[in-house]
Amino acid sequence: MKNVNFRLVGLDSKVIPNVLVDGEVISCKKNEFGSYEANIQTEKDEIEVAISRELELKSRLWWLYALISFIISVFGIFNPSYDRKCISIECLFNFKLSEENSAIKIKFNTLSSSGKAITVEGCDNYEEIKNEYTIDKTAKRRRITLLIIKILVWIGLAILIGWLISKQIG
Repeated sequence: MKNVNFRLVGLDSKVIPNVLVDGEVISCKKNEFGSYEANIQTEKDEIEVAISRELELKSRLWWLYALISFIISVFGIFNPSYDRKCISIECLFNFKLSEENSAIKIKFNTLSSSGKAITVEGCDNYEEIKNEYTIDKTAKRRRITLLIIKILVWIGLAILIGWLISKQIG
């Protein structure tokens, strides 16, 4: 059985990717330095690692979730904001394991339109299939739509409160 020490470093606090190893989701634990670690045990000589980031605004029922969270968070006061850049990550690698104990360190790069999303360290024998950042235009439009709706609701609430106060006074 081969043991792989898998580490993700250089992550922004808002960017939490989904990590799949051979089609199974693995849970990474955050260590004291802010990076994420997982130990993978496998019998195979080669593993496929897929790293992605699915945006909430890209899902099918995004409007329902946005409405419920808007109401529960007291009209958006306690609701965390969405990522302004709407960055998606799509990476797919095949790693060939040679030793019983291997270490794979994945370092996330800063956003650039032409560069790679991830740099692999600690493993020389791998195949890069896909490695890119993309700016999701659909999610970006939906975020702007939600922002406009929030502003309109707040203006409507201010007008309603002003009308109720003037009704009580006069």
